[in-house]
Amino acid sequence: MSYRVKLPILFGIISFLFFLIHFLFAEFTFTHWQNPKGENTLNFNLVGVYSSFVFSLLTGFIIYYFLGFLYQFILHVIAHIQDNELPKDIRNLNQDSEEYKIYKSVRFALLQGDESLGEEQFENKFDWKTNQAVSVNKQIPDIQIPKIPGFDVSVFPSVMRYAGADYIRIVRAKDGIFGILAGHMEPGILESSEKVFIHGIVSSFGDGLFSTEELLEKLKFALHQFTFLRLKISAFVIQNKEDKMSFLHYMDMPIFQFSDHGIQVIEGSGDDHWYPNHKHPLSMADGIEIGDYLVWASDRTLTQFGLTSFEIMEEFVDYLLDLRPSSSRQMLLAIAKKMSALGAERNLTNPMEKLSILVVRRNK
Repeated sequence: MSYRVKLPILFGIISFLFFLIHFLFAEFTFTHWQNPKGENTLNFNLVGVYSSFVFSLLTGFIIYYFLGFLYQFILHVIAHIQDNELPKDIRNLNQDSEEYKIYKSVRFALLQGDESLGEEQFENKFDWKTNQAVSVNKQIPDIQIPKIPGFDVSVFPSVMRYAGADYIRIVRAKDGIFGILAGHMEPGILESSEKVFIHGIVSSFGDGLFSTEELLEKLKFALHQFTFLRLKISAFVIQNKEDKMSFLHYMDMPIFQFSDHGIQVIEGSGDDHWYPNHKHPLSMADGIEIGDYLVWASDRTLTQFGLTSFEIMEEFVDYLLDLRPSSSRQMLLAIAKKMSALGAERNLTNPMEKLSILVVRRNK
């Protein structure tokens, strides 16, 4: 028998029992509690009203607790259904693990997007997709930059609420620093979902558990388990006692190195995005000296301002050499100020909206 049939029958039995108890109580009262003189007959007439009120309250309390039980039961059923829809390898994971929670939250967010927020509730399909991308993106916590001896780091933006921002994370390694910037050219549900997966991968690295080279190899191995198409990614490691940087750089925008000698461009392998079936050898850059700044900017900078990477470098050469910032924060603010000025020249209302910037300064 289905619950659609069981519930009405159950409520009918409960209502009948209360009516029967009330009827027998009222009959007993009027039969055995008589007033031969006929005085205060109003009190006897009100017995039925009083008893009806008491039994109504009891019925209300029972139904209230029953509905609470029913609500918890429904939640349990929903959780059970969601767990059964997960892939077998995910179901076998510890339910308290971060990987399990991330995977389940993403699937639940996408399920809500498909069923509860139909496209007809938005003005156009783009607004609907953007709303769902933001919902998935909120699964990523705000950026927390650990204190790493020998390095000064600043990022923009520091919150992961906007779907158009690239994923940024800084991790402490045994022998230095590990960093990553990843995303797509255009925001969407796919990009936000992949950023959540990358966050889960990087979170598994822990804090100071592995060396810099081990972190890059682990990232490469993990990314090759997924077919991330058109993924823009730049991951790097710098050791405390070396002036070299090992990196994977698959973006149009190069890495900029600012020093007292000027600006240098650090190129990647030449590919503008990550190819799932390629081997992706590590690249190496040396001459990362004390006091030097390394700046990563997302590829959205190129489309936002309509400039090439060489033209952007020309805009910053004299500007930053004259400014001479003394910290990564000052460098980041100087870049943001210059970008805002470039946006004003092009009549952009919010030129920093689609940009993600990472600044690393080596202090020792």
